[in-house]
Amino acid sequence: MVMELSINLHALMLFYHVALAGSVTEASKRLNISQPAISAQIRSFEKQYQVLLFEKKGRNLVLTPFGQKLLKPAEHLFQLAEQIEIMIEDYHRHPKGKLRITGNYLATSVLIPKWASLFKQQNPEVEVQISTVNSQLALDKLMNYEADVAIIGNSEISKHDSHFLHCTALYRDEFIFVSAPNHKYAEKIVSMEEMMQEPFIMREEGSTTRKRLLELCRIHQMSPPNIELQFNGLNETIQAVVAGYGVSYVSSLVASQYIRRGELVMVNVEGEPLTHEIVLCSHQQNELEGFVRDFISLVIKEKRSLL
Repeated sequence: MVMELSINLHALMLFYHVALAGSVTEASKRLNISQPAISAQIRSFEKQYQVLLFEKKGRNLVLTPFGQKLLKPAEHLFQLAEQIEIMIEDYHRHPKGKLRITGNYLATSVLIPKWASLFKQQNPEVEVQISTVNSQLALDKLMNYEADVAIIGNSEISKHDSHFLHCTALYRDEFIFVSAPNHKYAEKIVSMEEMMQEPFIMREEGSTTRKRLLELCRIHQMSPPNIELQFNGLNETIQAVVAGYGVSYVSSLVASQYIRRGELVMVNVEGEPLTHEIVLCSHQQNELEGFVRDFISLVIKEKRSLL
């Protein structure tokens, strides 16, 4: 059974742009459509579906409660439409395919470079695009079809998301506390209470490490530490610790290279460390293009070298 789509998408699009612009006049300028035409289309939409989208308050045009409710799904709809246009454009610009990989800093700095290089050697005609974001944004990009593959911590994946995704475990990582070699707690055994008194340097909210630090505090029934410096990148976070100010809580896989070079040292904090599983996520296998499946197969084959 085929469901007929009867919604007036053009009028809905005009409503969306008027809501964003704040007025019909401004929307008219942005869309290059006359004000009367926009107003007529919106009135027609309201009449057809017996709803009220805007109301006048003085000289201002404001959304009704229903208009506010409709705005978010309309935004999602037109974001998906834009994504479909990009996918069609990519199809024509890259006839052999375009592989879009996204991941958190750990994935894009430590794991993905080797895999992407091996894939390109075997598939030189496929365009490869790699983006670095925090784990939550990486998952969002995958769910919104803005990426083909996301490599993130599995703690970000909800039961709802897991129904729509295919996930493969790659590596079990451990979170550790680190400091510069000259820090008073460097390579010492300290309590959680002592550690939480130190100034912390951390990633932004939404990052896996930030969430796990807060989780650790909840487990120990302690208040979170003061985040004295915050960065949107893990490299910047680590460099600030290397420079000698404060401590941080990071992935051992990322920190290990700095520890080997003597730029960071581990602070041994009493209690069981938190771990997390790094996973590769994609949409279901029957939805994937051949080159995406090839990349996933390569990663699964290569993951043994991490263990």
